[in-house]
Formats: sequence, structure tokens, C-alpha cells
Amino acid sequence: MAWRVDRYVIKGEIQNQIPGKVTGLIWLKGLNKPLELKLAGNCYRDLAGARLVFENPHPEEGDYTGLHIFQHGLVGDITASKKVKILVDPGVPTDTFTPSGLPYVMANCLYLEWFSETNGRVLIETTDFKWTVTLPNWNLSENEESEQRLKNQQAMFEFMEKLVNVIEPDDEVDTDSSEMDEFQWEAFLQKSDARSDMLMELFEKYGDDPKCELLIADAMGWEVESIEYLDEIAPNWDKNVEEFDDEESDDSDKRFPNHPLISIMMDISSRIFFEAESRKLLNDESSNPWNQLLWHSQLTVSKLVSALEDVVEDAEPEPGFVVATLKRALHLIHLAIATLEAASRLQEKKEDWQIEVRKELFTLRESIFDLMQIYRRSG
Repeated sequence: MAWRVDRYVIKGEIQNQIPGKVTGLIWLKGLNKPLELKLAGNCYRDLAGARLVFENPHPEEGDYTGLHIFQHGLVGDITASKKVKILVDPGVPTDTFTPSGLPYVMANCLYLEWFSETNGRVLIETTDFKWTVTLPNWNLSENEESEQRLKNQQAMFEFMEKLVNVIEPDDEVDTDSSEMDEFQWEAFLQKSDARSDMLMELFEKYGDDPKCELLIADAMGWEVESIEYLDEIAPNWDKNVEEFDDEESDDSDKRFPNHPLISIMMDISSRIFFEAESRKLLNDESSNPWNQLLWHSQLTVSKLVSALEDVVEDAEPEPGFVVATLKRALHLIHLAIATLEAASRLQEKKEDWQIEVRKELFTLRESIFDLMQIYRRSG
């Protein structure tokens, strides 16, 4: 996983005043010496040839075990003008809304990414810093910036590959053989977990990119159609709780808080059980990836119940608790997606229901992210 250090930054500077070289110093709270950056490559056009100085108004002290002071390697995406969505209060005038109907505005994000020889991917991503940029000594052309983007994409994909290679078994697991032993299954499932980490990294980096599906498919080795989003986004879950309480529900559903995100995940979990059970894919072996898939989906329901029970009951839950619990639900969704992909590869061809479930999981993931943003703002 990447080192994300933006919360710990006190101040820093990045210079790209010599073409092909990016240097910098970044002070982190609790470290006696600043991080020293010596990177090959260029910033994007807004920072190429210039010097960037930035400051964090509210730095926190972090755990830097394993983080090297000398950060030598390759540049990633380095820009002070990455466009990101920031959710706003419903009363703020805006003409832009998320697929779930939440209002947002676009803002410039400071995005400083590099690939260190010792620490892998390191990232500072924030809209909260104060920063200034000098006039450039030289200018990066549009074609040169496109070339730099391709190099950065390749560096990202190589980093993704290393995440898996760390735990890749020495011998390729033959999933077409009659049976695998417990050690082969362990290696198989560890690789699935690593792919979950990869998926998280890729979505955090490319989630707002218009080519998000193609980039993630390329990095993960998936068919493009397997990660397209549903045309219909999940129903609005920002309605008043009273409206949901008045909606009719079966007796079997009354034991769960009546929140739409919980209901959606319950439907997904039920679909997984029905499809897998009808095809006799489930058994008593805990190492069976189809069992693992069902288990991850059921645990996700449990985590969403923990996160949203007080929300449904209008009990004014602590925003930090809701966000933290939703994070755990997201982790399980990533595991479910990665396990579904791994389990599907045991078959000669993916079935339509597997592609549909994956789409539904991706769509639910986006709705959870929107809800997390709301509670982060209210915290």
C-alpha cells in the first residue's frame, strides 16, 4: 500500500527548475529531519519549471517506521491543479450533483506523488494546504506532458505488480488440477487479498479519471465490460429517515435497520448465495473461494448495519464512528470483488451473474464513498 503522509506534513517545497529533475524537502511532524526528494521526471505543466511551497495548517504526528528520509526514485503525478469533487451542504447553490443526487463543487487539489526506490508509492493529496508557486524557468509542452503521464501510468502499474509479487507463490498454482492442498489455497487467497489492495490503490488514484474503467482493467488484467458501472445508481439514501420508516417491509427485514445501502448489500449477498448454491459451488471447505465470497458479502452486511444503525434510528451518531465503520465495510467490498475475480478464474468463462454482481458491488462502493464524505464534513 502507498504511504499517505499529507496529514503529517508541516511544510515543504518542490522544485522542477531543471528539466527532468524534481527535488524537494518535506518536514513531517515528529521527524527531526525533512524528507529529501531526488526524483527523475517532470511535474505537470502547472508546476514544471517552477518552485512550489506549501504548508499544512493542522499537522498531525504519525508513525514513520520504515519511512526513509532519502526519497530517490521516479516522479508520479505532481500537480497543484487536479480537479476533485467536494460535497457541499444542500443549501449551497450548485448545478452539479453526484449520481446519488448529492451537491458538490469542483476544487483544485494538491497532488504530489512519487515512486521511491525504498518505500514504493508515496502520496500527498489534499485541498486543505496553503501553497504558492513561482513563475516557471521553462515550460513543458502539451506533448511532453502527455509523455510524462504515460511514464507515470507505467510506474503505477509496476508498483501494482510489486504488490502482488511480494506474496506470489514460487510455483504457479494449477487451479485446473483435481484438488489443491491447504498451502496452495492459502497462496491463492493471499493473492486475492493483494488484488484487493491493488483495487483500492487504483480507485483512489484513477477514480475521477474519465478513462477509469480502462486504466483499472489494464492494471488488473480484467475484461473491460467486467467493471462497467450500472446505468441505474443505487436509490437515494439521503432521504429523511422518517420516509424510510414509513416504507413497507417484510417481517424478515425488520430485524435489520431499514437503510437502503444495507438492503442493497443484503440483495447482493442473497444473489451470491442463490447463484453459487444452485450451481453447487458451495461446500464445507473454508478454503473454497466461493465460500469466501459469500462470507465477505455477509460480513459487509454486518459492517453496514454497525455503521448505519444509529443513522436510521436518528440517534445522531458520531461522524468519526460512522466513517471508520464504513471504511471497514469498504475493505470487505474490495475483498469480495477480488475474491469474485479469483473464483471466476477457476471457470473457463465468467458467467453473466458474476459480471452483474461485480457491477453492483462497484456501484454500492461509490454510494458508500459519498456517504463517508457527508460525515467527514459534519465531523
